[in-house]
Amino acid sequence: SGASISVSPTSTTTYFVRAEGTCNNTTCAQLTVTVNQLSTAASGISGTTTICEGTSTTLSVVGGTLGSGANWQWYSGSCGGTAVGSGPSVTITPATNTDYYVRAVGTCNTTNCVFVTVTVNDTSEPASSVAGSPAICIGGNTNLSSVGGQLGVGAGWNWYTGSCGGTIIGSGSPINVAPTISTTYYLRAEGLCNTTVCTPFTVNVNPLPNGSMSGSVTLCSGFDTTLTFNFNVGTAPFDVVYTDGTNVFSKTGVNSGDTINELVASTTTYTISQITDAN
Repeated sequence: SGASISVSPTSTTTYFVRAEGTCNNTTCAQLTVTVNQLSTAASGISGTTTICEGTSTTLSVVGGTLGSGANWQWYSGSCGGTAVGSGPSVTITPATNTDYYVRAVGTCNTTNCVFVTVTVNDTSEPASSVAGSPAICIGGNTNLSSVGGQLGVGAGWNWYTGSCGGTIIGSGSPINVAPTISTTYYLRAEGLCNTTVCTPFTVNVNPLPNGSMSGSVTLCSGFDTTLTFNFNVGTAPFDVVYTDGTNVFSKTGVNSGDTINELVASTTTYTISQITDAN
């Protein structure tokens, strides 16, 4: 009673007042006191928190309540930092690992933030080329290595023959190959986030060079004989090592049909012991 009172309603309440006396009671006057509700902080954030570079994820509020005039506000970097959206969820596309925060902001209060870290995994980039010998002799081998490119998270280099993604023949860089016929190798990066296009590289397999020497089979002692080099396999010019059974000779830059003169003192057999061609 009295001209004024103090009230502390917990919910919206209407109050009535009237004068009451010996002679009469007046009609009531009324006043409604609206009680705005406080927000409570979210208990967590749900959503995919590990993504690949260039992709998006949606984060959503877990728990908490919105009070009067309140909404969920999202930030990156820190609580109240860079605003990234509002509402119960946001879709974001971070370029690097980023912390995201959410809190309720309303008429009566602003809650504490909860946060989550979104991890961004790097994608792989294809090799720009392959290093290695483009031609070997049959029975030989060569190392093949990736040039350029980038391996993303959890990625490695894989090698194939036949086609890109065909028959896998190895992984890592470099690898050693010993094809028996000309072969195209395909290299690509394969990882958690992506598989790149292939980079091809062809290794041509050349046959071993082959040849012989020809000339006069009978001549008089003390005379010169003309010996002719004959090559039927290989790529000119050739480097040749030959022997007369006692001495060893070498000659470089030889083509089929080239000749040499040898002074013969006795019966001699000339043979080729080694041929190296331009490949």
